[in-house]
This record gives sequence, structure tokens and C-alpha cells, in this order.
Amino acid sequence: DDGIPLPDMLARIEEHFVRHALEAAGGNQSHAARLLGLNRDKLRYRMKQYGLNKDEPRERA
Repeated sequence: DDGIPLPDMLARIEEHFVRHALEAAGGNQSHAARLLGLNRDKLRYRMKQYGLNKDEPRERA
């Protein structure tokens, strides 16, 4: 069984939630961070980790 390793799956899920929160917040990082229960610095760290533009979520191909 060649499933997806747990750390990879968790990263995909987290990235999805970050993207969704940014979209729901209209790109406002402070609001998105509040939706996720994070502070803005932690949100920015995760955005950088997932290669997300600071202004808007990157579209996935």
C-alpha cells in the first residue's frame, strides 16, 4: 500500500485551511489568522512555507 505519508497529508490539509482562510478574509492576513486561531506571524510563516503570495493565494494547477 503506497499511501501518502502522514506528514505530507497533514501539510496538504494545513495548506488548504490557510488558503481557505485567506480567501474567506479577502486576503486580510490579520483576519485570516484570527479565523485559524493563529497570530499573524505564524500565518505568514505558513504562507511562506507553502509558497503563498502575501497579497493573494496562489492558484493551484
